[in-house]
Amino acid sequence: MKMKQLVVAAMLAAASLTAGATLAEDRKDLSPAEQAESRAILEMARALANYGEAKGDPLALVTAANMMAGVPGRLLADGQQGSAGKPFDYDAILKNAEELSQGDPLIKKVAEQVRERASANAKAICYWRYYCYWNGWCEYAYYCE
Repeated sequence: MKMKQLVVAAMLAAASLTAGATLAEDRKDLSPAEQAESRAILEMARALANYGEAKGDPLALVTAANMMAGVPGRLLADGQQGSAGKPFDYDAILKNAEELSQGDPLIKKVAEQVRERASANAKAICYWRYYCYWNGWCEYAYYCE
């Protein structure tokens, strides 16, 4: 099982090195298809983060944070809205992953790369807001102001 995690983490590290440059740009012109793809990535990453928390899986946590940092625009913390909204706390999820990994250098390296990507996205004008309706249905929505 440990070898499988290392292989997946290595693939994640390689992918994050090549994807960061274009995804960090502030883009107002996301097409409906691009918004739908990013929304699906955010929802999947949220589920993966919940899994990682529940199972104590550092690879799941760092992968979830990497997926979240890879979507164009800023990601707001739950309950936040507007361009002045508080950003999502990538550092909390990454610190948890590093603690759970007990010093695994690969997890630490990927966590640092995710922090860099998230920092680049923090300057974007457009943002993703997570909100829930009265009936319990929750979703991400993309806004540009």
